[in-house]
Amino acid sequence: MAPHRKGTVLDVRIDSLSYGGRGIGRHEGYVVFVPHVAPGDLARVRLTKSKSSYGEADLVEILEPSSDRVAAPCSVYTRCGGCTGQHMPASIQQQWKARVVADALRQVPGIDPTSVEIEPLVPSPDDWHYRNKMEFTFGQESAGSPLKLGFHLPGNWKHILNVEKCWLQPDPLNRLLEAARLEGVRQGLDAWNPVMHQGMLRQLLIRWSVAEGRALVALLTGRARDLDFDAFRRAICEACPEVKGFVWGLNANRSDVARADEVIQTWGEDTLVERLGSLEFRVSLGSFFQTNTRGAEKLYQVAKDYLGLTGRERLLDAYCGTGTIGLFCADKAREVYGLELVREAVWDARENAMRNGIKNATFMAGDMATTLPTLLGGIEGPIDRLVVDPPRSGMDKKALSALLDIQAPVLVYVSCNPTTMARDLSQIHEAGYRLDRLRPVDMFPQTYHIECVARCILESV
Repeated sequence: MAPHRKGTVLDVRIDSLSYGGRGIGRHEGYVVFVPHVAPGDLARVRLTKSKSSYGEADLVEILEPSSDRVAAPCSVYTRCGGCTGQHMPASIQQQWKARVVADALRQVPGIDPTSVEIEPLVPSPDDWHYRNKMEFTFGQESAGSPLKLGFHLPGNWKHILNVEKCWLQPDPLNRLLEAARLEGVRQGLDAWNPVMHQGMLRQLLIRWSVAEGRALVALLTGRARDLDFDAFRRAICEACPEVKGFVWGLNANRSDVARADEVIQTWGEDTLVERLGSLEFRVSLGSFFQTNTRGAEKLYQVAKDYLGLTGRERLLDAYCGTGTIGLFCADKAREVYGLELVREAVWDARENAMRNGIKNATFMAGDMATTLPTLLGGIEGPIDRLVVDPPRSGMDKKALSALLDIQAPVLVYVSCNPTTMARDLSQIHEAGYRLDRLRPVDMFPQTYHIECVARCILESV
């Protein structure tokens, strides 16, 4: 039986942070997880969930603030759910992220953490305004109520929190949020109702280029009519002259995924140019590209260093996306091969190779099971280096097995989730690889997310 009932108010001293950004405190030995607290806080909390071994709670008030606590600049910080660390300096956030990575490594069976060199965390060049891609959702509480534009409330897909300024996106983009909302009001447009599956305004997608200082914007609606496109475009561009392209797309599907099933009308250009190091990349609204451009340079440089390329190696970039990692490393590789499931991403990868005059890179579209053998069959010689950058859910076990069968002497794993990284490293270890270097890279300041780069060496080599 749980020692405390739901609704019980407790005073707890916060002593650490968990992956997910919640503080860990104890009341007479009972573990409690609390959001928006810092290690060292004495917090009054109210239990929202009570289990026999732990509880979850909401913060009521800070009784004694930690010396590491600062004022969060965002007015909707505690309600938004996107940021989890604004109440702590970036340096403190980084310390705890590094600890989370070390803790995840200790959970990998067969790996002795003391034998692995965990290198100092690489901080993001920017603590604020670093995100180059944003997705906002329109909403209304009921028919005729004020139109909102912002984010889903945490754990609540029906209601939207109106956001006037997001501290993670570049400042010019904040100017167009209110302009889009007010233009929707002026035109008398309603918001999509996710329960009734009807309505007009659904999502506003924004993409930013650090290199150009320009933006692309897409307005997604539930109907392909009733919108004055030119007036909406003018309102957006007057508020944010940095917009170089505007798209109106239809999204009439029932799911909440922000995608255009049909392009209704366009204005301006449809791509941005972004740079990583000396390379230029074409980026469209739908392209995959790391959301922290300047941080991506840091991340890819760590991966490149870990690969230890000398100019003689054949590099396979699995889950290559638009080819960013492979192309970033192409100047130090004999040959680069990229494999990616999403065909449009492969088209972008090929275009990016041509744009940069890179002739030693080949990209193929397809799933790992059927396309990898075809790719390997066309290569004269062994794969000397393997780099994988899977989604947050980690790698499919069969796909990882197929890659491990290649027996590349060096495997570099780029991860955005320490938990799934630890799971995959266990399988990599069982296949005969030794993890020897690991480095966290903070791509997402103010959030709990952390990237890691791990280097694994094939023991028989």
